[in-house]
Amino acid sequence: MTTSSTSPQDFGWVSEMVVEPRPAAPVREHSVINWYLIALGLLYVIWSWVHLPSSIWARSLLACYLIWRMKPDVIIPFMLTGLQLRLQFGQAEDFANMQAMSEQLTGFEQYAFMVPCILYAIRTFVAAVSARAARRAEFPFGLYLLYLFGMLFVLVGAVLAIGTGGWTAGLRSYCLVGLYFYGLLLPACSQRQMTQLAVGFSAVGMAILTAANMVGFGSRQLWVLLPFAGSFAPILVLRAARPMHIVLAAWHSFAGFTFAFNATFTVQLLWLWNTVAGICLGPSRRQSLRVTMVVALTYSLFVFSLGLLFYGALAHDPTREAMESSRGGSLFDRMNYKLCGDRGPIWWGAMLELVENPTLCGVPAPTFIMRSHGTEGVWKFSTHNIVLDPLLRLGIVAGPILLIVLVHAVLVAKNAVMNESSIGVVVIALAVISNIALGGATLPYMLSDREAEHMFMAAGLLGVYAIGKRGMRRRSSPAPDWSVSDHLARPAA
Repeated sequence: MTTSSTSPQDFGWVSEMVVEPRPAAPVREHSVINWYLIALGLLYVIWSWVHLPSSIWARSLLACYLIWRMKPDVIIPFMLTGLQLRLQFGQAEDFANMQAMSEQLTGFEQYAFMVPCILYAIRTFVAAVSARAARRAEFPFGLYLLYLFGMLFVLVGAVLAIGTGGWTAGLRSYCLVGLYFYGLLLPACSQRQMTQLAVGFSAVGMAILTAANMVGFGSRQLWVLLPFAGSFAPILVLRAARPMHIVLAAWHSFAGFTFAFNATFTVQLLWLWNTVAGICLGPSRRQSLRVTMVVALTYSLFVFSLGLLFYGALAHDPTREAMESSRGGSLFDRMNYKLCGDRGPIWWGAMLELVENPTLCGVPAPTFIMRSHGTEGVWKFSTHNIVLDPLLRLGIVAGPILLIVLVHAVLVAKNAVMNESSIGVVVIALAVISNIALGGATLPYMLSDREAEHMFMAAGLLGVYAIGKRGMRRRSSPAPDWSVSDHLARPAA
């Protein structure tokens, strides 16, 4: 750029025509924090405490609006819509209170839960076929077309099950996982924005963990958000973050440990695995070492979870002696009973049902014979496994397709950590990996609507770090802040 001693006033007519270019300002619509939408989410949370039945319908309307908006700032408000305080603070244990709530229900609330799930699929399809979609270049159209093919079988299965209890369950789960594609089409978020999103998850997680430890609070959000309690603290400590940030993260980690210690073995493993992963990935090491670590951490979870499934099923103990021997026994005895005496019989019954009665379109609310504790009965609930549940509920076509999508989400999260060392990217990716591959080993809460929507959206946001030219490039330096570059451009269609 050349300079001149001639002032602009000497060429007034030129100065009126030539305008000095200004640097682009970040586009607010792509921000992950929108206080107006968060206020609406908090309003719903309060409403769910005051009058749960009517809040169900209000939540449905809010969820539909957020989904159609299709911007990253809907993720945190959507997370808030998964809370139902009247139930989650244990009020349902009071019979009179529960009876009063039951009398206020109309019987159509299941449709209030189903409508947003259907809209997930519609909005994603509209964005996928639109030329205005922000991230079409990196969108996995082949996998998405396979997903749509499976949707045909899920729809048929739901129609055939109309009139039976839980006939919408399979369709809701399938559409929920489709939010991963929705996230892949959202406008890309910079490292700074991903960190803001991770902090938002952590703030809500800290609040509900504190509530669970102090006054009693039951929500699967505790499971979904627990990984942030494990990974955030060691990463911030090892990267010498600000003291106040370290103190807050340490408190969050302690709250997560306290909750996990009093919960199930799976919850304890969730906290422990993310803590170990945070320690391994915390320091800014060279990329080759980071790649080795995240590959080992991810594939070890696959082996561990599938190993639990087959060992528990094949070595299951249907007798009552297994439970009796675990009482007062060692930690290993209790773990072995939980695996072989509690989960094992359920998994074995589900496997027999898959082999003996395979279905093309699935059964949204499957039942099967389960032998446990010396008795035989019909099991009507979840299989407690993220592999078996889709295969039973969705059938031999859509079930495997759903599992392929879940594996793809895990591998994209792994690749994001391999390519990017940003704190926000790392902790969100670790949460996606551990929730699907570890948490799903004994409870498929990631397939439950009003619990996992925000995590699948965030999993899709990781795609920009793992898919396409940007994602596949091995970075040795931090990525540029896209909030002021080419990603200013198009919003999702």
